[in-house]
Amino acid sequence: MLVKRGDSLVLNKLRDEIELNHPQITILDIPHFYDTNIFNECEQLGCIMETLDIWKEIHPSITTISVDWNYKMPYGIVYAKHPSEALQSFIDIIKSSLNN
Repeated sequence: MLVKRGDSLVLNKLRDEIELNHPQITILDIPHFYDTNIFNECEQLGCIMETLDIWKEIHPSITTISVDWNYKMPYGIVYAKHPSEALQSFIDIIKSSLNN
């Protein structure tokens, strides 16, 4: 199981690798990004799903195995366009630590 083509440039590259070098693998498109329904479906169908480590505790019947691939998923912080003063201070601290 993999998010549909176009939702992630990194996962598009992984998909290309699978399709080119492993044609025996059937990819099931996930219609949107991950949620608990997708993990339930993965477990019920007995599929393998590409996911991030942050989801490793999401489902009691699914095991997460880390892989050492050349695919790196960018990560970020989502916040309001007009954050509170405290949140803006936090964001500024993060930004300054990334520049060091």
